[in-house]
Amino acid sequence: MLLVIICFLLIVFTLSYFIWWLIYRKLFKSQKHISKFLVVLGSIGLIMFYYTPYSFYLEPSFWQFRKMCKLNELPNTEEKYNKILRYFDTDLESLDWEELNGRALKLTKGFNLDYIEGRLEYRVKVATIQKRRYDISVDLYTNTNNKGFSKEAITHIETYGSWKTRRYFLERKYMTDFPFQAEWTERDISCTSIKKFN
Repeated sequence: MLLVIICFLLIVFTLSYFIWWLIYRKLFKSQKHISKFLVVLGSIGLIMFYYTPYSFYLEPSFWQFRKMCKLNELPNTEEKYNKILRYFDTDLESLDWEELNGRALKLTKGFNLDYIEGRLEYRVKVATIQKRRYDISVDLYTNTNNKGFSKEAITHIETYGSWKTRRYFLERKYMTDFPFQAEWTERDISCTSIKKFN
């Protein structure tokens, strides 16, 4: 663990020194030595930039993903259903209801987290989009009173997905391991976290 931290700091300080070297020597054509204070200050800035989420907002794919997730907050109307399905190149009129009824999954109380009695009792996955930075899918829900899926029987629609941040964090491999072992894991942003924080 200590070795990993030392390597990380070496990389950050080297990168900071290189950036200041480019500014001093190439941009201003100066022959002065680079101040250690500026290298440390630059390193702190690089670490802060890496660990803050502001760069997510510079990614066009983040905004596409966020816009699709935000549609979950609309009231359950036919307009909402068609808005969501348009992202998947379909709409309520063009869905194959017989095929969807064949793939429908009965949700079980206590087993499926999205089960709500009388409202969310059957689920079917309609479509999925997989891009380089995100993947997202859409599910339709109905209840047992409706005798299967149809345009009129939908009680809820939900988009699920995750956006790859390309940010890696050092985490413990196992909670019970000794000696301490760590691995780099990538953090994802899900639709539920967008609803919670944005």
